[in-house]
Parts: sequence; structure tokens; C-alpha cells
Amino acid sequence: MSDDEDYMSDKFLLSSEKDVPPPSLIRKHSDRREHALMKRKAEIELRMKEKNKPMRVVEAEKREEGLSSAITSTNKGFEMLMKMGYKPGKGIGKTQSGMVEPISVEVKADRQGLGKMLKKKESYSRKNTDATLDNMKVTDFRSRIAQERTEQLQKIDLYKSQKVCQELDAKETIEEPEESWFWPQVKEEKTDDDVDDDPQSNDADANDEALADLEKLKILTKYLRKKHFYCIWCGTQFDGEEDLRDNCPGSTRSDH
Repeated sequence: MSDDEDYMSDKFLLSSEKDVPPPSLIRKHSDRREHALMKRKAEIELRMKEKNKPMRVVEAEKREEGLSSAITSTNKGFEMLMKMGYKPGKGIGKTQSGMVEPISVEVKADRQGLGKMLKKKESYSRKNTDATLDNMKVTDFRSRIAQERTEQLQKIDLYKSQKVCQELDAKETIEEPEESWFWPQVKEEKTDDDVDDDPQSNDADANDEALADLEKLKILTKYLRKKHFYCIWCGTQFDGEEDLRDNCPGSTRSDH
């Protein structure tokens, strides 16, 4: 450029821009340098971390390394085994039927006694067993109480149904119940002479006793509803089948 040319002219500015490298090259170079610095920093931190490891971590790593690798033939104990006839990969003993792998090592790193953990496990398992048994006992007890209560209610409902059935049958001038247990049972003392007089009667009584109270209650309830349009739980005799169907919730205690 000559002395006569103005350094502020456009020609001068355009020529100076050609000497500057493109921005993309500058960016790539800076990125590479930053990446190299970060990598270098990570390597330094890793070395420092390895160098400053806690003693227990170093001991654990060394222990794992030693336990995971088999002993070599230069080991004194291995030499003694070889002299006694041991062959690598085969069982110990004269017939080679013994153990192939050595007993695993369980390292105790805490400061408790040798039997402490065993006792703790036994007491914990005993507590769990006792708790399970207690829960089972409570559940069984509640189930038994609920069952006894249900059976007691069935007896009460059956007796009420029998009394009502006798009264309603009497209004209809029915002299005998349709089934012997439809009316309240009157216990009579039997003499020795009456035991075998009527075998059929004895069989009928045995069949009646075989029926559970719940079955008897279902059969008697059906009879009362069909014959007399009566619901034991409503305590009402309805005008007819349609009135019973429309105004009675159902044929069981739970429906009411």
C-alpha cells in the first residue's frame, strides 16, 4: 500500500480482512483446547482420588483382588497340596471326591463378637415367627367369634320362624306341620319301650338333626313367604305375593 492511500478507505479495510482467519477455525481451535484441558483436569482428579483413597477402601480392593485370583504354584500351601497328591481342578482326597473349590471367606469388618450377628438373626426370626403366630391366633379368634355369632342369630331366627309358622298354620286350621321341625320342638322323655317302636320316626328325626340351622331357616322362610306371605325380618304378613315382592327387601337377614 502506498503512502497516498487512505488507511480509512474501503480498499484498506477489505485487504485487512483477508489476513484474519475465519471465525470457524478459531472456534474449533478453542474447543479442542478446552476439551484437552478438561481431559487433563479429569486425569489429575482421578490420580488424586486414587492416591487419597481411604484405607478401608484400599484394603477391600486388595482383599477382593486376592480372593478372586487362585493361588499360584509358587505358594507354599499349594506346594504342600501338590506333594500330597492334589491336582488342580480335581477334588481333594485319595479318591478325588472331596471339595474342588476352597471354602469361601466371609470377612468380618465390624467390631461385634463372632456370635453376635447369629444371635441377632435368630432373635429376629423368632420375633417374626411369634408375630405371625399371634396374628394367626387373633384372626382365628375373630373368625371363630364371628362364626359363633352368626350361628346364634340363625338359631334365634329359626325359633322365631317356627313360632310364627305354628301360629299362622293354626289360623289356617292346619293340625300338623308340613315338616316336623316347622313348629317349635317339644322334647319328650322316651322310655326303653318307645325306642324301637317306630323305626321310620327315628330315621326322620335323625334326618332333621342332620340339617343345619341355616338350611332349616332357608326352607322355613320359603314356606312362610309362599304359604302365608310372611317375612320374619319385616315382622309383617303381606296381603299377597305382589305386595310381598314390592315391599319386602329380600328373603335373608342381610337384605334387611
